[in-house]
Amino acid sequence: MSTDVLEFWCQVRRRRNHFFLWWFGWPVAGIVVAIGYESMVKAEAPSWLMVGLLCVWFVAWVLLARRLGQLRCPRCDRAAIGHPYFFMRHARCRHCGLSYAAV
Repeated sequence: MSTDVLEFWCQVRRRRNHFFLWWFGWPVAGIVVAIGYESMVKAEAPSWLMVGLLCVWFVAWVLLARRLGQLRCPRCDRAAIGHPYFFMRHARCRHCGLSYAAV
């Protein structure tokens, strides 16, 4: 395997992990903001603040998915990943079939 292929799969893994970590991070971030607001202001966090935070979080999540989808396959130079919902053992280029399992 060439270093380009190995670097490509490292990027796929890293970007896919960022996508899922951001997804699972929402409950933690929401709780931290709500508790922090309550401790500073001595009142419950307003719903507009939490909805706004959720919207910002969601936009960033979509951008992370788009960033993963923009990775170019080192073999065919086309967008390799169609969606971020996969296990690495099943990862492959959707055009030429370059597979992570073959690495």
